[in-house]
Amino acid sequence: YDQFILFGDSITQGDGNPALGYSCFEALQHDYSRRVDIIARGFSGYNTENALAVLPKIFPTPKQARVRLVTIFFGANDASLPNTTGQHLPLPTFAQNLKALVQNPAIQAHANIKLLLITPPPIDEWAFDSWDEPGKSARKAEVARAYAEAVVQVGKELQVAVANLWSACMVEAGWDDKCGGWPLSGDRRAERSEGLARLLTDGLHLSGDGYKILYQEMKKVIAVSYPELKPSSI
Repeated sequence: YDQFILFGDSITQGDGNPALGYSCFEALQHDYSRRVDIIARGFSGYNTENALAVLPKIFPTPKQARVRLVTIFFGANDASLPNTTGQHLPLPTFAQNLKALVQNPAIQAHANIKLLLITPPPIDEWAFDSWDEPGKSARKAEVARAYAEAVVQVGKELQVAVANLWSACMVEAGWDDKCGGWPLSGDRRAERSEGLARLLTDGLHLSGDGYKILYQEMKKVIAVSYPELKPSSI
């Protein structure tokens, strides 16, 4: 079978954990059964610098498999604050690395391959109190927003489809940007958002409900941007 490859960090690696009750990966497997093999390549802790290093080692050549679609889902670690986890990359570097991933020879060697960028999810700063000094976590809601916006911008520049997971989660959590949208849901200067807490297990990683939103966004974007890759079209 042809392949769809889901390439990302721990949020991709953790997709399929039965304890969460829902899996985007498994939902895609169901949709594309006997049509396409869904391959997950998730690397916990990786930022886009690490992704560039590992991509040529894990991506099949055209002789090994026909890859129809690859998703690129990084940014949650790049967006960690400087001098905290050691994963931080400045926003311009992150954007440049995303472009390099899209244009990587390992990916572009596949004729007619389609790409789907996925933004990092929102951050719930309130959830970090259990392991961080309150209000001083390594991750901030506003920073996550900036990195999500960078993914959208790279998609526009390179004419690559984008699943805006950040926006979809924020809308689901009840956040409204029509009046300026400040402070963000998840920001400690705002009231704690129960809606956002429901989508994230620990303020960063997706819950089952979060993975359901990811699946819905991916399905929607594929149908609009790459209709030839809908299950009914393969």
